[in-house]
Amino acid sequence: MTPASHVIVCGAGPVGLLTALRLARAGVSVTVLEKRAQINTASKASTFHPPTLDILDRLGLFAPVRSRGFFVHEAQYRTVEGPFARFDFATIADLTDHPYRMHLEQAEVAKAAIEALNALPNARIMFEAEALSTHDLGERASVRFRHGGQEHEWHADFVLVANGGSSELRESMGIRFDGKIYPGEVLRVVTRTPMRTILPDMASLTYLFDGDRSVSFLEMADCWRIIMRPSDAALAAPERDCAWVERVLRDVLPATMTAPVVDGWDLYRASRRTASSYGRNRVFLMGDAAHVTNTRGGMNMNCGIHDGCVIGNAVIDALGSGDTAGVTASAEKRRTIAATLLAERTDRSVGDLAGWAARVRAIAADPATAREFLVQTSMLDMIDREDIHAH
Repeated sequence: MTPASHVIVCGAGPVGLLTALRLARAGVSVTVLEKRAQINTASKASTFHPPTLDILDRLGLFAPVRSRGFFVHEAQYRTVEGPFARFDFATIADLTDHPYRMHLEQAEVAKAAIEALNALPNARIMFEAEALSTHDLGERASVRFRHGGQEHEWHADFVLVANGGSSELRESMGIRFDGKIYPGEVLRVVTRTPMRTILPDMASLTYLFDGDRSVSFLEMADCWRIIMRPSDAALAAPERDCAWVERVLRDVLPATMTAPVVDGWDLYRASRRTASSYGRNRVFLMGDAAHVTNTRGGMNMNCGIHDGCVIGNAVIDALGSGDTAGVTASAEKRRTIAATLLAERTDRSVGDLAGWAARVRAIAADPATAREFLVQTSMLDMIDREDIHAH
């Protein structure tokens, strides 16, 4: 690559920041444009899967955040009476340097990435810089953005778009974002109640099944997250306050289980959408701008970080060779993974919950099948180790 090589990354979420850091560490001059005045610190994604932890480690970010994370070594599927399936992450230790999940707010990783970028002379983050449109110009690419009350247009060798599911840049590229909205809404409850006082043998990652209902429990360093889908009747209630959340908890949890104290909550809709293209030549989509899915399993953000790793590697190669074909091929490979593997896995645990529980029970009964299931739910087959360790 030439000393003047420059890449603009639109969006300062984990996907954009980690991609920028990969590029900057390879000697590329990088500018990150972010429309907010600071990174988004709202509670969002909190699961980091093994290959994503491998990426963080490769970028020098795992050590700074590990003391704030909570590490999960087993996934448990159960009823209130007890577990019917357990999956031990130690069985995939030969495939990853981090055979476990880390539960940590995504903002903590974003903060560590910003600190690392600020220490590099070839990296710059511009806040309150709203990207408006982007165009592939053949030998270069352009971004029009608003900053300091004025509109600017900058050119770069590549533009990487990671500015979220409602990306106007994707629209400016003429790319469709086809898919569906999942019915109902998802309720996420935060509690500091020690959950093992309610279910003593609960694992740090537990999926609790009760007939046609399912509730997910994720242990964090300082709290638990409880994720569920309220009934249609509950969602029809005119008032949605803490008392409403407490009623939903009592309704969704098994009758014999004590409801924990509600310390915080939010309600959101989930969609499944994949961009019809991730771009070509000089401008590419990544992360939520390219795909959104059901949050079950915590895969979408991780898939976006993998996008940035693979596409970022290809950009580095293209800056050295002058040939952009490899970037287009890498982006199409990532789009295929999102449209097939990611979409199928986040869909399969929605709908026929009793049937899904029976499938998991059968899978856990066979060690070889259980290992393959853990490989899939850990996303180890969605990115090659060579991509993680390149550059």
